[in-house]
Amino acid sequence: MEYVSVEDAKDSDGLRVALTMGVPGPWSQAAKYLFEFKGIPYIAVGQKGGRDNPDLFEWTGHRNAPVVVFNDEPPRTGWHEIIMLAERIAPQPALVPVTSSARAEMFGLITEIASEGGLAWLRRLRLIEILYGAASGDPRARKGPDTLATRYGFSPDATVEAEVGCKNILVMLSECLKMQADKGSEYFVGDSFTAADLYWACFSQLVAPMPEDINPMPPLLRSAYKPPKSLSVDPILIAHRDLIYGRHLSLPLEF
Repeated sequence: MEYVSVEDAKDSDGLRVALTMGVPGPWSQAAKYLFEFKGIPYIAVGQKGGRDNPDLFEWTGHRNAPVVVFNDEPPRTGWHEIIMLAERIAPQPALVPVTSSARAEMFGLITEIASEGGLAWLRRLRLIEILYGAASGDPRARKGPDTLATRYGFSPDATVEAEVGCKNILVMLSECLKMQADKGSEYFVGDSFTAADLYWACFSQLVAPMPEDINPMPPLLRSAYKPPKSLSVDPILIAHRDLIYGRHLSLPLEF
């Protein structure tokens, strides 16, 4: 994927999206696919995961990705506000349901997937643990995981507790799809593709990375994303993910 520098992005108008480079960061992937699905052109700005990103911070006040800047509006970083911006820029094809009850259901599912305390937040603790193991006492190699550990509350005990939380969320998601299947739907909410389906597809990489030819992620990260045997993923979740990519999103992954 081609990225421009922060300096070049600052001098541009329109939609600029800071995305994590070199890895399939699920928050970045979801933001990218939101705009691509809606046909909204954007300028991709490179962000380095686990780094200070001083230029990005000076421009937007944020070090993490994604950061979305539209014209002269304030930067957006939260998944909810990014979804709603995409809906405002291009109302069709819609990714947010019309009814309040369906919207509440959709946003609730994404909260369990992408918010603090959700699936990705909990799985990230395991990633930090793997990165510490790979550092092998090298102070320079520990800088990245040290930054992440401080930022996200890593500890060995927290990692153990996180696995239980991940398991509960995966069970909830699979049960939701099974109930939908009983109603004749292939989607999480209603009878059509919504942001909930898109977010699960992107975040599913954290528990079931797609093959190398589709998801060419670094080997160390792939080993970190691979779940322990105690964390099973219901086949219906993988089938749903594959359906969404095959029907609505582009492959291979680009990052």
